[in-house]
Amino acid sequence: MLSKKEIKLINFIKYTPILIVIFICISITFLLYIDKNIVLQKDLKILQKEYLDKNKEMIKDEVNKVYDYISHKKLNSEEELKKDIKNRVLEAHSVMTYIYEKYKNIETKEQITNRIKDSLRELKFNDNRGYFYIYSMDGYNILHPLLPNLENRNILNFKNEKVKEVFLNIKKDLEIKDESYTNLFWEKPEDLSKEYKKITFNKIFEPYNWHIGTGEYVEDFENKLKEEILDYLNSIRYSKNGYILVVDSKGTYLSHIQKTYIKANRIDLKDENGFMITKEIIKLGQIGEGFLKYVGTIKPETNLPAEKITYVKGFKDWDWAIGTGFYTDELDEQIKVKEQEFKEEYFNNLINLLVMSSILTLVFLFLSFYLSKKLQKRFYKYKQQVLTHIKKDKQKDVILANQSKMASMGEMLANIAHQWRQPLSSISTISTGLKVKLEYSDVEKQEIISSMDMISTTTKYLSQTIDDFRDYFNPNKELSNFNLKNLFINVFDLVEKQLNKNEIILIKNLQDVYINGYKNELLQVIINILNNSKDQLEKNQNQNKYIFIEIKKEENRVKLFIKDNAGGIPENIIDKIFEPYFTTKFKSKGTGIGLYMSKEIIEKHMKGEIIAYNKSFIHENISYEGAVFEITLFIELEKS
Repeated sequence: MLSKKEIKLINFIKYTPILIVIFICISITFLLYIDKNIVLQKDLKILQKEYLDKNKEMIKDEVNKVYDYISHKKLNSEEELKKDIKNRVLEAHSVMTYIYEKYKNIETKEQITNRIKDSLRELKFNDNRGYFYIYSMDGYNILHPLLPNLENRNILNFKNEKVKEVFLNIKKDLEIKDESYTNLFWEKPEDLSKEYKKITFNKIFEPYNWHIGTGEYVEDFENKLKEEILDYLNSIRYSKNGYILVVDSKGTYLSHIQKTYIKANRIDLKDENGFMITKEIIKLGQIGEGFLKYVGTIKPETNLPAEKITYVKGFKDWDWAIGTGFYTDELDEQIKVKEQEFKEEYFNNLINLLVMSSILTLVFLFLSFYLSKKLQKRFYKYKQQVLTHIKKDKQKDVILANQSKMASMGEMLANIAHQWRQPLSSISTISTGLKVKLEYSDVEKQEIISSMDMISTTTKYLSQTIDDFRDYFNPNKELSNFNLKNLFINVFDLVEKQLNKNEIILIKNLQDVYINGYKNELLQVIINILNNSKDQLEKNQNQNKYIFIEIKKEENRVKLFIKDNAGGIPENIIDKIFEPYFTTKFKSKGTGIGLYMSKEIIEKHMKGEIIAYNKSFIHENISYEGAVFEITLFIELEKS
């Protein structure tokens, strides 16, 4: 029989670990519940901020794309006008040449002249504003569909000095070369009170020493260009509710998703809070750019009012305010979805924790009962040995027997204590530490998990199930055949504005070469190199800042050269520029990954080669020093 103390000791060994595990599991479950709720609230706030920032950046990017598109069209409008009127004159010139060649040997000059005049008189274009006129080089008008009374009269005999001056300027230019443009200011037929800029194109007709020409008012051409641009903007759609709006300075909507709004003046439009929507859009566009928040009159998806954040940017040349926006109620939907995901994740974690706690409790229960049985047997055996020894020598060895008994019991207890002290101490320390930290400071989720892991390791019956993973976003890559010259044109569209802003001149020598590879990745490499050159040229004190770009075809490969006059790369770092995380920029401006990733793309993805070196060169009789990035790629196939 065991004594009460022995039974208590065995029960202590049996049940204490179970109670400790149960206590720790309950504590951790409670802490996890608190932690999850804190994390949930933080994540929801982060989600809200990220959503707003992301969508603000998105609508700003959409407006800037439209702004750049309009700027590009406006900037090139006169060139387009010139190209248009030149093509018209060349077509008419071809008709004159055809008639002349066909009838020159069978009809008189007068007959041929009448044929030419009859074929061109009724030709109108540019909404019937455009027509062809013909003059002889000595001043006689041959054809003028708009003013037929001028025909066969010499313009040099007119009293109007302005008319004669225009003719003489055209004649002077045509004496140098057989075709030329002329800029002049002239009244419109419908408005004689004001002069408008007009561009004409004239070409010599050698058989009769004539010149044929036509012209167009810049303003009329721009109005036509505006219509084309607005037609395009009215067709733009992105996401579920995204569209482009354009308002002029008088409050007339030129572009909108609602067709009934287009060309309608809504200067007094206001939302349910009294916010003057149109006036504020115009005001912000006149100032420059920025964001507005108001209740939109109609959300396309629902046809109901909804709170909206809009980005507006002004195009001052045409007094336009360009804008687009997003609706904030979409944020609430995303938050609800995210909240449900967090709750489901928390519930699953809670179930897993309870399962692990139950398993751990059962394991400790089994272990405790097993050890208690072992201890009980050993205690019985030890007690029997002591009783036997006492029976043999009750008197003589009673004290020694008792001492031996106590010593043996102490040794046994020491063994037990030695086996259990460290695990119990570790579990007690961890649980106490968690409790203290919970009372006096925040407990991180990872620290709780780490503590659980230490408890599991100490007992050696709980398997560690921590999974660390990290997810890399690898954008879809698609091999394609593409023209390097067109790729550089795309690059120029993206960066040329920034280069112009910094007074950097691009010198291009491009060939039509087709290669097979990852077009977008190569585009990023080129932009990265150009941006590095731009950053160095910004520091350059030279009056002239150049970037030279050349495509050079060599048999089955092509070489790209990107060179600047920024002074070159210091020799002590030129061998390190392609290493990861190497950068000479401030931490806020660079990480050093750019050129490293460029090398990875060229050499691993494109199977090519990229090198950098310094070079001295002469441009326009001036000597410069700069860095050269040389990219070698293999030609997959070639197109005409």
